[in-house]
Amino acid sequence: MGEVVIVEAVRTPIGRRNGKLKDVHPVVLGSLVLKEVVRRAGIEPGQVDDVVFGCVSQVGEQSLNIGRNAW
Repeated sequence: MGEVVIVEAVRTPIGRRNGKLKDVHPVVLGSLVLKEVVRRAGIEPGQVDDVVFGCVSQVGEQSLNIGRNAW
């Protein structure tokens, strides 16, 4: 294993039940976060070997391994 580097940390906005984000699938929201991490870090997606991706409330569609599906 090579050197470990943390390049960025990004989070989604906090939503409400039936709020403005109700029509955005959690995987789509997660993919936007990952794209923003890469953009802010100024790196190519191919340079990323591993991602730590968390989900605070793992219910419904959010419980489908979002980190894996969003990448």
